[in-house]
Amino acid sequence: MATDLRPAYADIDQKLFDVDQIPMTTRDVRSVGEMLFDVDYLARQLLMDVGGDDAGALLRSWPTMVAAAEDLWASLPGRRPGVDERDRPITSLSAQAATIEASLTGRKAWPGQGPTNPHLDQMTQTLLNAAALVRRYGAEIPHEQTEAHRDLEAARTRIMHGLYLTAHAVNVALHDNGRDRVNDARQSGRRVHLAQHHSPYAVAPTGAWIDRMTACENTARSYLSDRFAQALAGEAIRPVADPSRLTHALANWDIQSHRALARQLEPSNILLITRTQGLIAGASMVLVDAAATAGILEPSDRLVPAIADAGRSWSNLASRWGDLAPPGARIQEPLARAAAEVRASYRQITHDTTTLAGPEVIAGRPGLSQAVTATLRAVGAGSELAVVVAERADNPSLTGPARALSRRAHNDVESGLATPPAEGDVVWVSPADILAKRLVPLPPPVTETLRAASDATMDAASTASSMASLHLVERALASTASDAKRQPAGPRPDAPQFEPVRLSAGPRR
Repeated sequence: MATDLRPAYADIDQKLFDVDQIPMTTRDVRSVGEMLFDVDYLARQLLMDVGGDDAGALLRSWPTMVAAAEDLWASLPGRRPGVDERDRPITSLSAQAATIEASLTGRKAWPGQGPTNPHLDQMTQTLLNAAALVRRYGAEIPHEQTEAHRDLEAARTRIMHGLYLTAHAVNVALHDNGRDRVNDARQSGRRVHLAQHHSPYAVAPTGAWIDRMTACENTARSYLSDRFAQALAGEAIRPVADPSRLTHALANWDIQSHRALARQLEPSNILLITRTQGLIAGASMVLVDAAATAGILEPSDRLVPAIADAGRSWSNLASRWGDLAPPGARIQEPLARAAAEVRASYRQITHDTTTLAGPEVIAGRPGLSQAVTATLRAVGAGSELAVVVAERADNPSLTGPARALSRRAHNDVESGLATPPAEGDVVWVSPADILAKRLVPLPPPVTETLRAASDATMDAASTASSMASLHLVERALASTASDAKRQPAGPRPDAPQFEPVRLSAGPRR
């Protein structure tokens, strides 16, 4: 269930450019399955990043996401007339979300009116894009066939799993919000009444919302019970129709990441850049292993460890920039779209339904040679990108959420990553700033460890870049030597013949 919406070059310009070097301008060319997988990926990222300060925005975003999921569910072909038992969970979940939305409308008490969560907004938009794609091309799907029926069941399961993970993330945020309230009350000497259900941190005003979100989570879980693995096993795999897809995706990512770093200095954008660079490193190791299996790339005991070290450094740096991103921070849309296409392009080559494919399977897929070249170029370009990101870490006006920076500062000092203060234990962030949820300048330990992580990433990315560039040169030399062996000696029979130019021996004019 996919279509290529990629516009071609103008006819007059088509022959002027090398498509391996100049990326096409694209819209979203992902299939419905790739979009649903990305919703699942974003939900998992949200679950890892979520904190108490996100609870209010997540609650406000939840009903809209459920409505988008229900819209996609209803657009899938093959629905039976009347009441379909398969539709009961999404119908029930939609009704629960509608009551939450009604309770939030015009509400002055917590969480009140305010911004929505950008991560849920991105997931909602992806679901809406998938629904539009299904409505446009769903009539062409032979849903009565067994393979198509299984793929549709996998799509419903993906939708519900994304909602389940998101509902759990909202619940985690609500519990963290209650824990923060309890800790703040104890530090200020106020008494707090602990709840007796779910957890002791399900305190007012979050307790009632925890009950309602737990009901949503249980509804989604009831659909997935004894179904998830079996349903996803029937998911259709999109064949690699465009071997140059990864090349274009990585070229566009390089452009968008540099544009974001030049214009948009928000930590949320840098967080996405560092995470995507870590993903590129991880996927590159898989492709290099498969290329060595296929005989496309010479085995090396230095290339993969260098890329792995760069990937760990990027991931560590991403976790630190994550502390600086305030709740509700928006991500530049072209950057988010480029990152999503990078994830989808890699997954098309490296995965087999829900699991990572083996090197032998990946080695037999078309376009592996182009993919290896593209991913090694991306690893090589990572060293320059690491320098630019490190420059952003030197910005003295950087700020971040008070609570996250306070925790990071104390943890870095206690773990020995930052220089301990000479005067002993220090309160790096004012409790008043934490209670008011202000954005504060970076404490000295956070500044020190952020710069150290940036330096380590530059070193690791530079080493990986050198190794990747060396293998690219070796591939080019091997390809040239192979072409020379196939080329017959002497002039080609069809080569044009030229007479030698005879220079006049007469006087110059």
